[in-house]
Formats: sequence, C-alpha cells, structure tokens
Amino acid sequence: MAIAAGVIFLALSGWVAQHPWGWLVLLGLGLGYWYWWRSPRAATTVAPQLTLQPQQVNAELAQTRALLQELPAAAQAPLQHTYEQLQHRLNTPTVDICILGQSCRWVAHLARTVEGFGLPHCHLHQQSLATVPQADLVLLTVTGALTASEFEMVRVLVMGQYRLVIVWLPENMAELERVNVHLQQQLHQLSLKPEQLLCITPTDNTALATTLSQILSQERSSLVCSGTYRRAQQLHQQAQTALNAYRRERSQPIIERYQWLGAAATAVNPLPLLDLVMAGGLLVRLTWELGQIYHRSFRLADAEPIAKELLRLVVQLGAVELGTQSLGQWLKGHSVTYLAGSCLQGATAAYVLRLSGLSLIHYFETVPHVKDMPFSSYLRQSVQWARRQVGRSPLQALGASMGLTSSPSVEGMPQ
Repeated sequence: MAIAAGVIFLALSGWVAQHPWGWLVLLGLGLGYWYWWRSPRAATTVAPQLTLQPQQVNAELAQTRALLQELPAAAQAPLQHTYEQLQHRLNTPTVDICILGQSCRWVAHLARTVEGFGLPHCHLHQQSLATVPQADLVLLTVTGALTASEFEMVRVLVMGQYRLVIVWLPENMAELERVNVHLQQQLHQLSLKPEQLLCITPTDNTALATTLSQILSQERSSLVCSGTYRRAQQLHQQAQTALNAYRRERSQPIIERYQWLGAAATAVNPLPLLDLVMAGGLLVRLTWELGQIYHRSFRLADAEPIAKELLRLVVQLGAVELGTQSLGQWLKGHSVTYLAGSCLQGATAAYVLRLSGLSLIHYFETVPHVKDMPFSSYLRQSVQWARRQVGRSPLQALGASMGLTSSPSVEGMPQ
C-alpha cells in the first residue's frame, strides 16, 4: 500500500508543478489517505478450534472437586449440586438448544418450528441477547444484516467455542441479494463458515430441519462434551471465588492478631520499627501462617525471603515513610512526648503488618494464575493493590490532620 501511494505521488508531482493550486489538492489527498490509514477497521476474529474429549471434562471437574472439598458445608452445598449435575450430564445424550435473538416474535416462531421437527433427546429454551446462553447448540435468529449487538454476541459465542447456526428470516425479499452479500462479509469477519447461515421462510423450513438432523446425528457427543466443559469451567471459577472468600475470612483474624502484637511490641521497645518487625519474626510468621491457609507447602524458614522482599517493597513504594520511625524514635526520646511516640510507632507497626497481610492474600490468590513474571513483580503488584485497600499510612494521616499534607480519605485504615 505504501509503494502504491509513492507511485501515485510521483505521477502527480509533474501535474502539481504545472498548477500552483495543485499542492492544495495533493495535500487534501494526503490527509484523506492518512485518515483512512488511521481509521479503525473491523478485525477478523480467529476462533481457536478445540476437540474436547470426556477425559478433559472429567479432569476439569476433578480440579473443581478439590476446591469444593475445602469449603464449609453451607458454601459447598449449591456448588456440589451443580457438580453432580455436570457429572451426570456427560452420560446422557440430551442436547440443550438455545434459540436466541432480538425479536421475541421471531424467536418464538423459530421455537415452534423446531419443536415441530420432533427432534429426539433435545431440550429447547428461548433467550434474548441480554446474556450469553447456557447451551450446547445456539440458533441465532436475524432478519437482516447483523446489528451491533448481534455481531458482538456472535463474536462472544465464536470465541467461547459454541456450535452456532444463524437462522435468517428475511423481512424484505426485494433486498435479499444485497443483505446476503453483507451477511456473508460479516460471517467472514467472524470466522464463520457459509453453511452456518441458513435462510428460511415461513413456508419452507426444509433446510433448517435437514441441518439440525445432520448436526444432531453427527455431532451429538461433541456438543454435549463442549457444553459440559464450558459449564465445568464456570463452576470452577465459582468454586475458586467462594474459596478465596472463605480463605480471606480465615485470614483476617490472623492479620488482626499480628497487628496487635506488632503495635504492642513496638510501643514499648527501643528498636527501630522495621528492624523490630523483622527481628521479632512477626512478618515471617504471618507469611507462614497465611501460607498454610492457602496450602503453600513451605517451611517457616522458607517464608523469610518472601517477608524480607515484601518489607523492602513496602518501604520502596512509599507505603511507610522512613520518617515515621525517626519521628517516633524522637518523640519517645522525651518523657513528655513518650506516649505520643509510642502510639505513632505502634500504629505504624500495625499498618505495616496489615498492609503486608493483605498483600500476601492477594499474592497467594494471583500467583497460580500468572507464572511468567519474576518473584518481585508478583509482590510489587500485590503491595500496590493492598495500598489501595488500606489507605494512607499513620504519618500521612498525622500530616493531614495538621494540614501539612493532602491525601485521600482514611477508608480501610487498620483497626
């Protein structure tokens, strides 16, 4: 394209030289070309093709089962019911068919038509475009070229590996050919095959009946397998979310206990704040105890490198200013201000341990899902996340109360 533009430019240069106003024309052409080049163009969606086997579905369900076993009975019960349904589903030939579309009238019409075919071992349901359907086979009804919402739904379904047939019920027969060309272009952009588009009329449904019979006779087992696998992935995510919430609930009392220990020890100890937190092993033991909740199989000694790196990042990212310990030490050096210094250092120790505890929770939850970053990068992201949850440090809060600094509200401060 760039070479062609250069050739055109050279061809026009002689004409421009003979016409003084020709430079304006050339400038306009250049701006038009630049605008066309920068304008967004529809990207082709490439759907990865997967061939699923029942063994893969069983493996996904086994991983989910391991998560469910760690949950308490009350939280496990509804997810366990879904788990048992999915296990049973693999052994049944019933195919879920969803009839989807913007027009309720055409969706209902197509549902009555499909029911009239008498397809064996099929369960039909109707749905609008509001949510992605739970189905093995999706029939999307359209009356013309895909609208923006229809196009987006098809893109989601293609990327989700749904078996999809677009059923076209033309409303304007006079523009049949023009709309067909437009639809074929949209199908190409979405990586769909031409045979996935069916044109039917109220008086002729033969093509639809033939297509559905072929799909169900040739692809029934793969349809059930793929649909069950998608549901198993969703169940796994629900179980992981429930387990994370349960683990956080168990972690909070531990973090609060170490907050009080850190605050009490720092308030009466002459050692600098950060040295005390590490020398007393508070952060190391906190790391180890939270690791046990998240099933990290490391020893107490293995928790020390994580704790040291975490504390380094807390200081490096400015979560706790070194001036905090200096100010606390100076206040504790005078009998009149000793109590104020003790309170400031105690509050800062509690803040460090709470921030560290929340960082570790985020770290343990996210590390299994991201394995291509260095160890420190994981912790850095976790500390940044925890700072947004906890809020300002005690020294920032003190400065704000004295009108020396401006900072956000104190939501999430350690109790």
